[in-house]
Amino acid sequence: MRTLYLCGAGNSEGVRLALVINRREARWDRIVLLDDDPSKLGLRRVGVEVVGPIDALRDADPACSEAANLVARATKGRRAVRERIVASGVPFAPLVSPDVELEGVTLGRDVIVYQNATLGPESTLGEGACVFMGAVVGHEARVGSCCVIAPNAVLNARVVLGEGAYVGSNASILPEITIGPWATVGAGSAVVQDVPAHATAVGVPAEVFQLAPEQPLPQAAPAGASSDRMEALIAGVWCEVLRAATVGRDQNFFDLGGNSLLAIQARERIQRATGLEFPLVEMFRFPTVALLARFLSGAGAAAPDESSERGRSRRASMLRRVLDRH
Repeated sequence: MRTLYLCGAGNSEGVRLALVINRREARWDRIVLLDDDPSKLGLRRVGVEVVGPIDALRDADPACSEAANLVARATKGRRAVRERIVASGVPFAPLVSPDVELEGVTLGRDVIVYQNATLGPESTLGEGACVFMGAVVGHEARVGSCCVIAPNAVLNARVVLGEGAYVGSNASILPEITIGPWATVGAGSAVVQDVPAHATAVGVPAEVFQLAPEQPLPQAAPAGASSDRMEALIAGVWCEVLRAATVGRDQNFFDLGGNSLLAIQARERIQRATGLEFPLVEMFRFPTVALLARFLSGAGAAAPDESSERGRSRRASMLRRVLDRH
């Protein structure tokens, strides 16, 4: 009996992709999910059950088993799970939607390519790369190991993604641009210049933030009455978009599971509730409830002088928290 182990129960699209492939090719007699969250044991995703933690692969017979890595929310997390699969000795099963044209495309052994994705001729997907629904990888583009290209993102011709790069939903990267290893392109951004390793690019056109050496996060001053109300509003919005019961005033939005798409949603809700408009980049520059409340309430809210070394270090230290999730 051949078994497919799907690692990561948070991605029902990946489960469905495996089921669609199996209906056409009859590659596996059994498909099951593995997830390290004990509360998910017995949970079903599209009819497929979570039967144990990822370490259960150690007991699987490599001769009649395959594994697929469904983790895609963070590229560092994706790489970590990939390494655990390699250590188990269970071979990988690439999951590529049957509707994707593969003529002239080079694929790593454990890629995932969802339906309606477009892979240009002479493009390359490295080991563990993941291309979501509707994304476009242009001709001669090169996608590194464990990269994630979110839904409807567009990599134009000859774009290069370094290992672990993350490209957010609906982002667009102009031809011949290089995105460095472990860099992030925010959702909806338009990248018109190279992005260095461990940097992030946000906006239209995208502004590129280069990291400086780690600096302590600036401390928020004691909150005043108006800042208290703003903090309560921001915390409520963050709880909604992050689906969290509570959010501490000094907790980092991105450490709590936020990403560029959720940052867009949070900003829109805050703008509607307060009538204050502010650029998306402020979500990255002030990533805690306390800091964003100070900025929006005007209590010491002036943006740091980004032309100064201190301003660059302050911004970079905040952005490092975003990149830590990849």
